[in-house]
Amino acid sequence: MTDELRQHHRRCAPHLTTLRVLAAEPGSVLLAPASTGAVERALLVVLAEAEAAQDTVVGAVAARGDGPSAAARFLSARLTRLRSAGDDVLAAAAAGDAPALRRRLWMFNSLAEAMWTVQISFWTVATPLLAAAGRERASRRVLHES
Repeated sequence: MTDELRQHHRRCAPHLTTLRVLAAEPGSVLLAPASTGAVERALLVVLAEAEAAQDTVVGAVAARGDGPSAAARFLSARLTRLRSAGDDVLAAAAAGDAPALRRRLWMFNSLAEAMWTVQISFWTVATPLLAAAGRERASRRVLHES
């Protein structure tokens, strides 16, 4: 599972690098049509990979019977925030506002990196805790049924 999440991240990493490089460019380069097109393509890839990784985590938690609802809500909220940041990037690019675009690119990049950290950590740290809680609930049920 962790390898699958890391694969999503590896596919996303070059696009995050593109966004960081573009954010450091002068305004005239940042707002050039080729650059704004590169920004849009990179955003779409990052969002698609983040969503695929989220589906992987939520699906794996559900398959284990640990109840996907809490994980799904938490990760969905993070993905919604990332999408919103992506919308802000595109709006700044459409407005031709280089300083705002630069700030929004850095924000998007930060949120994307945080998303990857949360997804991988959720699986490596939180999932064993959820499994332990599930075993605890199951053992209590057995005791109550006895």
